[in-house]
Amino acid sequence: MVESMFLPLLSLLYLLYIIQYINVLYQKYLKCAYKFIKFMNEPIFLHNKKVYEIFKEIAKSVPKNSQLFLVGGALRNSIFYHFFKKRLRQRDYDLVFMGNRKRFIDNLKKLKFTYGKLRRKNQVVLKKRKVDNPGNIQDYVVLDVSFYPKENINKILRKKVNFTVNGFALNIKNVFNKNWVKKLIKLPLAITDIKSKQLRLNPEKNTFWGTEIYACIRFMSAGFKKPSKNEIETLYQIMEKIPKYKFKRNKKKVFEYVGGKEKAKKIVKKMGLNKDVFSFNTILKLRH
Repeated sequence: MVESMFLPLLSLLYLLYIIQYINVLYQKYLKCAYKFIKFMNEPIFLHNKKVYEIFKEIAKSVPKNSQLFLVGGALRNSIFYHFFKKRLRQRDYDLVFMGNRKRFIDNLKKLKFTYGKLRRKNQVVLKKRKVDNPGNIQDYVVLDVSFYPKENINKILRKKVNFTVNGFALNIKNVFNKNWVKKLIKLPLAITDIKSKQLRLNPEKNTFWGTEIYACIRFMSAGFKKPSKNEIETLYQIMEKIPKYKFKRNKKKVFEYVGGKEKAKKIVKKMGLNKDVFSFNTILKLRH
């Protein structure tokens, strides 16, 4: 009799225990799901845990009344991944800094950043290893920092960006924001062109380096559409500016990126060019 009275109570207690256990599991699931969604919304390079930690350090290293912006390939590739879920190759992180340069560099050096090969008046390369025993440059987070007096970042983009698909900047404090895409500072055609994978020269830039044709080849190997016929002719004509050391470096970079000379030549043919842009003699002829 007594046992029959306690059985329903025990069953109820057991049921309550099961419900509580399920609730704990559900809360853990929600927490993991939130972290996963947040993780997936972050710029693609932050998906690497060590890079994430290093960028947290970089953000904290910006002195008071100073600004640091992510620009260039790493940001463009993150935007590309956001829209297409396809990774593009990158080597370093281009940054624009405005403010107390000495304090910023000192802060990074305290965090075990060391100087790279490039140290100019308005540009410096700093790096920090991602692994204990680095074997090559891919084992480092490499920062290519350009220093500017305090001015509007939009103005810098208009003056410096070669292709519109590179026309983005993101304040370092917004890199970790789940809505980072909405925080982008951008040229007028930047989003439109990256969504349509259309290459277009920045119409507000007056001076080009001459090496843009090699960047164009790399872009096209990743699925971007060629620029207009007039822009391709411009890219070809300004090759005359390229010094020999830059020519060698860019040629090597293109072959490594696209998978060899023959593949690179096929892309040049798709551009409608019947010139050998991988011969320095072509550049010499343009100078005469």
